[in-house]
Amino acid sequence: MPESSSLIIVLFVVGFALVAAEVFLPGLILGTIGLLCLIASVVLVFSQYGTSAGVLAAFLVAGLSFVGFIVWLNLFPRTFIGRRLMLRARQPADLTAAAHQTMVGVTGETVTPLRPSGTAQINGKRVDVTAVGDFLESGEQVVVIAADGMRVAVRRKDGLESAPRTA
Repeated sequence: MPESSSLIIVLFVVGFALVAAEVFLPGLILGTIGLLCLIASVVLVFSQYGTSAGVLAAFLVAGLSFVGFIVWLNLFPRTFIGRRLMLRARQPADLTAAAHQTMVGVTGETVTPLRPSGTAQINGKRVDVTAVGDFLESGEQVVVIAADGMRVAVRRKDGLESAPRTA
């Protein structure tokens, strides 16, 4: 019996270690093997020690997984790797959807090719835009024809645009 109990403990520890290693080596391979090790440890408890011990082991694995996940959610963003992976900065207030509404009718110049999305310089700011109609090359003059939320639609400036609206 000591061999089976040590195998159960080894599968349990290796399973949690592999699931934790999945954070650093993504791809679901280590996490899947770790999950299989955890399941195997619970199955071995069921077969060696009976139903009540197996149910207890299943609840133990589930509970420790839940607690480990909650601890990971709280601690990982504070680690070196977590700080490197997660965005901490907030977007400036002038990039809001309301600010985009004021751009309708304003002209600008494409910074990148628009195929159909890209970047344009409008009112001295770089804005992510979407071309309506043709694909546009960088350096072309464009006019903002619509702003819906964070989406800014532009088309090639052809000189037939009306003057920009004033608020």
